[in-house]
Amino acid sequence: MTTRTRIALTAAALLGLAGAAAAQMAPESGGADRYTQALSRDYEQLAGVEKAEGDHRDALTYAMRARAAASGHPSAPDEVALRQPFLKDKYVPELGQARDRLVRGLSATAREQVPDAAARAQTSFDCWIEQAAEDIQPDDIAACRAAYLHAITEVERAGSQVAATPAAAPPAAAPAPEQPTNYLVFFDWDKADITPAAREVLQTFRTDRGQSGKHNVLAIGHTDTSGSAQYNLGLSQRRAKAVERALQNMDVPAADITTEARGETEPLVPTGDGVREPQNRRVELIPR
Repeated sequence: MTTRTRIALTAAALLGLAGAAAAQMAPESGGADRYTQALSRDYEQLAGVEKAEGDHRDALTYAMRARAAASGHPSAPDEVALRQPFLKDKYVPELGQARDRLVRGLSATAREQVPDAAARAQTSFDCWIEQAAEDIQPDDIAACRAAYLHAITEVERAGSQVAATPAAAPPAAAPAPEQPTNYLVFFDWDKADITPAAREVLQTFRTDRGQSGKHNVLAIGHTDTSGSAQYNLGLSQRRAKAVERALQNMDVPAADITTEARGETEPLVPTGDGVREPQNRRVELIPR
């Protein structure tokens, strides 16, 4: 197969999915179902591209992800750290930032509001990092990257529109200042380090805290289901404490911060045991 043929297949798989999506989605399906169906469809199409190219290993990987999504247990986006041994240094920073951006986008309401774009954002990111790790076809890398940027922009636009929609006023009392009910700080797998993306969330919380009049905050640590329940309880506590220390460094008094650890018991995205789900590796900040 020529390079031009493969680029055409990749572009069709990643940039041409939206037009066929409406016909393939059942109209009565809920948002979460539509997202997993879209994810399954997009991974299946990527599997076909890789099989046509003769890359049976990646074709099998994408086919397994398609089946997992179809069964209601979607996989997380590829982790840069796991691919890093095969990535040239020039690719790592942008891919790391792109994955952080993807996780933030998918942790909001995108799965319900724009399920097709959310699925394309994840599958095109996985295509991008896979092609970058191979580093054989620059045009394929560019095609996957372009598909990701197009999809994540749509995801973020939907999230902004939801955030900008005024909430319904309560029937009696005057509405409180418009502030998020909570803030989600995400972590890498098996880590309790504050990432740059997490620090941005904490900075936003600190700014909003000064305007809301709610000075106390509850920091609740969570994990995904990989690892034992006992280990995850300790990991969730370390994450909550890491957030506490970061807030103190931002001049939030220690007396205003309370921490709790919930381990793997309250997932944001329900999964089976042993699943590395990025949205579940978090600390939830609740102003009080």
